[in-house]
Amino acid sequence: MQILLVVLIVLHVLTGVFWAGSTFVLARTGGANAERLAFPQFGAAIATMLMGIAVWALALRTVPPIPALHVLGAGAICAVLAAVVQALALPTVRQLRAHNPDEIAPRRRIAIHQRIAGVLLMITVVGMALWGHI
Repeated sequence: MQILLVVLIVLHVLTGVFWAGSTFVLARTGGANAERLAFPQFGAAIATMLMGIAVWALALRTVPPIPALHVLGAGAICAVLAAVVQALALPTVRQLRAHNPDEIAPRRRIAIHQRIAGVLLMITVVGMALWGHI
């Protein structure tokens, strides 16, 4: 059980790093290469959340509701909101793939979604880093 928990935490962190890192890159570059990165990014978001749920189910669901868990929960809610914001940009990414990849307007929309998600993921990372110290 302990080994499974460690593996889940490591995979949760690794996929989360890719998710957050690709979000910050797409936000900073104005959506450059979004047609290549957005779907793997969203897959990492789903994997991160599923592994987070598994970690919670195995290790944290029996912990009484202490303030630290409220911080962790707020971070998790921000992560879910970030995934929703990024999912709303996926049709624009598909449009960019199917049509002219040099269009500026779709990239601008994608960049806005990524920037919003970036702020939410920044809050998530802070919450995940701090929850054990509160």
